[in-house]
Amino acid sequence: MWNIWIDTGGTFTDCIAISPDQERQRIKILSSSVLRGTVKSVKGNQLEGHFSWPVESDIFSDFTFEVLQSDFEARVQKIDLKNKIITLDRSIPKNIQDLEFQHTSHEEVPILAARILTSTPLDKNLPPLIMRLGSTKGTNALLEKKGADVAFITTKGFEDLLVIRDQQRPHLFSLDIQTPGPIYKSAVGIYERISSEGDIQIPLDTDNLPSEILTLPRTTSIAISFLNSYKNGIHERELKQQLEKHGFTAISCSSELSANIKLLERADTTVANAYLKPIISTYINGIKSKIKEGKLWVMTSSGSIVDADNFHPKDSLLSGPAGGIVGAVTAARKSGFDKIITFDMGGTSTDVAIYNAKFDYQFETKVGDATIQSPCLHIETIAAGGGSICDFKNGLLTVGPESAGADPGPACYGGGGPLTITDINLLAGRLIPEEFGIPINPAYAEKALNRLIEKIYQRSE
Repeated sequence: MWNIWIDTGGTFTDCIAISPDQERQRIKILSSSVLRGTVKSVKGNQLEGHFSWPVESDIFSDFTFEVLQSDFEARVQKIDLKNKIITLDRSIPKNIQDLEFQHTSHEEVPILAARILTSTPLDKNLPPLIMRLGSTKGTNALLEKKGADVAFITTKGFEDLLVIRDQQRPHLFSLDIQTPGPIYKSAVGIYERISSEGDIQIPLDTDNLPSEILTLPRTTSIAISFLNSYKNGIHERELKQQLEKHGFTAISCSSELSANIKLLERADTTVANAYLKPIISTYINGIKSKIKEGKLWVMTSSGSIVDADNFHPKDSLLSGPAGGIVGAVTAARKSGFDKIITFDMGGTSTDVAIYNAKFDYQFETKVGDATIQSPCLHIETIAAGGGSICDFKNGLLTVGPESAGADPGPACYGGGGPLTITDINLLAGRLIPEEFGIPINPAYAEKALNRLIEKIYQRSE
């Protein structure tokens, strides 16, 4: 079988594969699941392109072809990789010459990577393979506040739990206390009560749910965390079953995610899981559906791998960085070191960790505004990467936490993206365009910088 290891970041995806013949391959592609190039010349329904793709055979029939700076779109018929001639299913306008293009299979990027590595076209199933996947998809969603709309359902009287919290003041002498708000959109209390011994004191009436729940959009992600459900989760399970009958599909129960006695910590973890569930589940299921023969394993924040069927979104927060630490430690040990500092900067976030002869674990992790109770390698994460957006807000130059990601990407990628750290480094002469696997254009970066300069002058007047 093929063995494929994939790390998907906010901007790039890195892949290593070993074929059944024990040949090792490595590729790096955009996490937006596209391959990009530049149009050199056009003739009829064919174009000559400038591109550097890690591809050995033409697998691109029926891929969607798009020109980034126009509305032209077509289907790929075939690509002559040697002569770099792309044949499309329609005539190509000549005004797209010298513009950037991209084509995609509209699949999750690990599947596109697997197709490239195994030379599998769209009309064929992937060969038998074992895929091990690490990703910062959950981390990036939290840092950029791009999760799902969440409804927090708890025992009546505890609706404000995640606002009041435990009243701790880490900055005791601060006169301007900045308290981040909860990441859920609404909170609903339900009459029910489980005793501290796990006995039912107030039964849950699932036939008469509050109207605040029944009127929620069915796309809402539900987080259920009842008092003492760690002892007896029957009410959470009953409510979940009833909500599923009403058409809700993304439901997270604290009794299934965390055995913590404390309601606050369980609720935090459940809300974070619900916030990420639609995103992570769609991502994982999109990959699983394409692996007809084989197995998908997913890296967790604790540095282990689990079957994709047993993977919870809350364990995805530092999935990619955790794999980086385990790999760095393995390399260090082989070189005779047992004390190292790891530094992993991607397109969206930067992750730093220390290894001092043993892995350092923590059981409470804070990423962005979310707090999760789950075993995790101790990693410090900040929203700073190559795709961090450079802007001018409230009289200050800012960097991040928003990221341009892979789509549209930094301005120099040609996708209409904003000014980023990558663009600044390019204009400062720190990047070599010829060394990139995708076309980058300093002119686009310069235009984005000029727009920011104009914005600064306008605000200053």
